[in-house]
Amino acid sequence: MPFYIFAWVGSISAGIYVVISKLTSKYSISNPWYLNFLWSVVVLVYIIPIALINHAGMPHDWVPIMITALFSSLFNFFLILSIYLFDVTTLSPLFNFRTVFAVLLGTFFLKEQLSFFQWAIVGVIVIMGILATYDEKFSIRTFFKPSILIGLSAMLFLALSNAFTKIALVQNDLWTTNVWTYILNFFLTLTTIPLFYKDVKKIKINQLASVSIMGFFSAITNISSSAAYKTNVGVSSIIMSVPFSMIIAFFLSMLVPKLLEKHTLKVYAIRFIAAIIMIYGALQISK
Repeated sequence: MPFYIFAWVGSISAGIYVVISKLTSKYSISNPWYLNFLWSVVVLVYIIPIALINHAGMPHDWVPIMITALFSSLFNFFLILSIYLFDVTTLSPLFNFRTVFAVLLGTFFLKEQLSFFQWAIVGVIVIMGILATYDEKFSIRTFFKPSILIGLSAMLFLALSNAFTKIALVQNDLWTTNVWTYILNFFLTLTTIPLFYKDVKKIKINQLASVSIMGFFSAITNISSSAAYKTNVGVSSIIMSVPFSMIIAFFLSMLVPKLLEKHTLKVYAIRFIAAIIMIYGALQISK
C-alpha cells in the first residue's frame, strides 16, 4: 500500500481520537489520571498482538527506549489533561509547536544553526498560537494562563519523545521500539493508582466502550503514521499536519451545538487561519 494512504489514515484517525477523547472527558470520565490509565491499558491490548505478528522482540539498546517511554508517558498525560482544559479547535493548532520545540532542541543541544528567516517563522508560529486561543472573550492574557503551559508542555514532551524514538530506532527495530515503549508507559501509569483507585470501583460499560474506541484509533494512528514515515517523511508530515480534529469539531458545532463546543463563525475563522499559518510555518522550518 502506498505510504500516503497510511499517512491519510493516520491523520484522520488522529483527528477522530482527539474528538472522542474530548467527548469521553466531557461525558464519561471526569478524572484525567483514570482516563490516562485506562487508555494505556487499552492501547497495550491492541499493540502487543500486532507487534508480535511483526516479530517484535527484546530490545538491543534499552536506554533510549526507557527515555522515550518516560517522555511519551508525560506527553500522554499532559495531552489528556489538555483535552480536559481546551476546546478541540484550540488544542489542535498547538501541535505545531512540536516542530518549534524540535528545532529549538536541535539548536541548543546539537548546535544546529537557524537562519534569520527560520527564527522569524518561529515568531510567527508563536503569534498564531496566541490567535488559536481566540474566543468571544479573547484577551492576550489568555495565552499566558497555566492551562496553555500544560498544552505547550505536552508538545515539548512529544518533541522529546520523537527525538529519542529516532535514537532508539538506531539499534532496535520499529515494532520492538513501539511495543516496549507502550509496555513501559503502562508500568509508569501504575505509579498513579493512588490518584484514581476509587474510580475503578465505579467503572461503567460506557467508560470502557469510549476508552476502547479511543485506544483503537490511537493504535491505528501509531501504526499508520509509523508505516508512512518509514517510507517518506516530508509528504507524510504534510498529510499528518491536516487538523482533522478541528474540522470534525467545527462540523459538530454546526450540527449538534451542545455536544462538544460552540463558537461564532468569526472565532472559528480566526482559529482556522491561525492553524493553517502555523502548519505552513512548521513545514518551512522542518525542511
